[in-house]
Amino acid sequence: MEGMKSNPAPTLPAATKLASDEELKAKYGKVYRIGMTVSEDDETEIELVYRFKRPSVASYDRYVKTLAQIGASKASKRFMLDAVVEEDEARLTADAETYPGVAIAIGGKLTDILGLTNAVNLKKL
Repeated sequence: MEGMKSNPAPTLPAATKLASDEELKAKYGKVYRIGMTVSEDDETEIELVYRFKRPSVASYDRYVKTLAQIGASKASKRFMLDAVVEEDEARLTADAETYPGVAIAIGGKLTDILGLTNAVNLKKL
């Protein structure tokens, strides 16, 4: 769209350095990058990008249990915070307070990493 504006990523204090993908791979092993565009209004979009380690099966089990007990929003928030790399955790927590739907969107992508997908076929033989 012609009238759309994109806000740059939030600026960090000079003392804060984002870890490189290679540093994160060395520390956590396999690292995933999840990015999304959040529309604040018809003219403003914000790009959000975070890095995650592979969620553990125990974390997924807690997610499913919490989902049944207290709901999708809180369960997804806990699940994504279990998997986010330490270097992005504070930024993700702050953004999730501003944009609560981020937790559900990210939680869905993290479950895809573990094999939970809608792309399953069933055929009668």
